Amino acid sequence: MKNLIIVLLLLSVTFGFAQDRKKFSFGFTAGFNYNSNGEYVTNGGFSNIAQQFNSDKKTGYHGGLYFQYHAKSMYLRPEVLYTKTKSAYNAADFDQTKLEVPILLGLDVFKSVSIFAGPSFQYVLENEFEGFDVDNIDIENDLSVNLQVGLAIQIHKQIRVDVRYEKGVSDNILTLKDETNGILNRLDTKPEQIILSVSLSL
Repeated sequence: MKNLIIVLLLLSVTFGFAQDRKKFSFGFTAGFNYNSNGEYVTNGGFSNIAQQFNSDKKTGYHGGLYFQYHAKSMYLRPEVLYTKTKSAYNAADFDQTKLEVPILLGLDVFKSVSIFAGPSFQYVLENEFEGFDVDNIDIENDLSVNLQVGLAIQIHKQIRVDVRYEKGVSDNILTLKDETNGILNRLDTKPEQIILSVSLSL
């Protein structure tokens, strides 16, 4: 949590320099995430033969605030988002709730079209594994970093639509345990997703 607070403080300092209100904008953003995670690996059970399962993509959602500072043909765009991603492993569904802070650097390529990229700092709030009998769920790191790249279209002075690709940078293992804290199975929560967002400036 300390790392997340530091990130938010850095954002505040960054936009303390945004003196020209014509170049500064903010508003709401929301949309859908088409997400998959890494492999789900069983411990083998009585057969002592481990099994691996790949994730099936499912649709989640996100919503929050954005802040944007435009300077000539470039812009800096931090966002603060509440996100719920979903994926599936056979009969079990894995849902993850996160607080995300993407910090994106954009470049205008046409009058209403831009490209952008940057890191997304993510703090895990909750992990849910539906359809699987488990007593404890532990994740290796609550805070992780992913990378995003995307394309944005300004369809109206106040409305922007963007599509972005996000990929986890490093593995972040979630461990499922029984009531005695014995390890049952492991799940790589590193995401890979396509994100569709609509932003409304205020």
